[in-house]
Amino acid sequence: MKTKYPFRILFFGIAVALSANPVDNTPIARFSELVFNEANDWTLELFFPFEYQENAIDSATVSVVSGAAKINAAWHPGTAIGLITSDSLSRPLAIKREGDAIQISTYSSWQGNQQVRVDGLLFGNMKGASVGPPQAGYSIMRNSWTDQHLNAITMDCLTQIHSLGVINDTLGLSGLLKGHIYDTKNDPVTGLQVFPASPSRFYLHTSIVIDKMGAYQTGIFRKFPSQTIDHLYVRLDDFAGWIDTVAVQPFELANIHPGTNVIQDIHLLDDEYVLTDVKKRNSTLFPKITMINYPNPFNTSTNFHVKIHDLSQRIDGTITIYSVSGQIVKQIPVDGHTTVKWNATDMNGRLAPSGIYHYKLEFNERTVSSGSMIFLK
Repeated sequence: MKTKYPFRILFFGIAVALSANPVDNTPIARFSELVFNEANDWTLELFFPFEYQENAIDSATVSVVSGAAKINAAWHPGTAIGLITSDSLSRPLAIKREGDAIQISTYSSWQGNQQVRVDGLLFGNMKGASVGPPQAGYSIMRNSWTDQHLNAITMDCLTQIHSLGVINDTLGLSGLLKGHIYDTKNDPVTGLQVFPASPSRFYLHTSIVIDKMGAYQTGIFRKFPSQTIDHLYVRLDDFAGWIDTVAVQPFELANIHPGTNVIQDIHLLDDEYVLTDVKKRNSTLFPKITMINYPNPFNTSTNFHVKIHDLSQRIDGTITIYSVSGQIVKQIPVDGHTTVKWNATDMNGRLAPSGIYHYKLEFNERTVSSGSMIFLK
């Protein structure tokens, strides 16, 4: 259940600042992004949350599995983002693209106290890694956002488009999650308002774009190894500091890479004051339709039994079958209420591999049923 306390808005900026940064403002160089070129040469982006302070930072070092070296680079006071390469160090260091443990140590005499602050990145084939190894042309980026409890969350992600030298962006950072959103009455959600007239948006990792038919799409970041989604964020368009959540029927995201397409319908479990502008088709003209998939799991073929609960109507539809990566495997026409069979072949008649497949039944561009099935050879 959502809470409705307006005063939380006043504390938004304070909560983010306290959870994201050391409260004593001790200078620190943090990991921000790691980029490899085709020759496996690396560039490391550092982020100074309190800006670079030449008189406060005595020195900084980078260590990896193969050794450690001092950072020789210097930046102008007030710099927030700095770039280093192997040439920026007191001696060359090789960061392994397949996996490494990077530690950045910042030594300072802040306020007369000798201190060291440590940050870094564990990736690839290293035990306990937060993200997998980047493919050729990819980089690793640290992304930050605020959760429903106003805690600052950071996550290391793979990205196709680096942003060296500028504030990290989500462009190229994510795969694509798409499908339809349904409210608690199973009607498609085509818009979102709260309070009840303020323009608002759903967010997962990025803003959820919803069209007039209730179809949505949004960027999803790579989870390592998986994540169960049980809520969406709600933000006002005109005041980004306001955050709330709405519960959804849980689903899992796993093995997400940049460029991945995942088909997933989202069902709201709570729309207490998330008011939807639903484009309803005339219920007296559009019949109730149900579909049963059996057997499931199956090893040779499976059936889809479609029933239209109004024998006076004849409408045509389509069953679309997707792989877990979101690729269309097969489309089967449905002529009225009937039973159709899928023999586990694709559009070219080739036998599909064993695994999990998603399906949806559409009539007049409206999804009326969806689910998953398991094919076992």
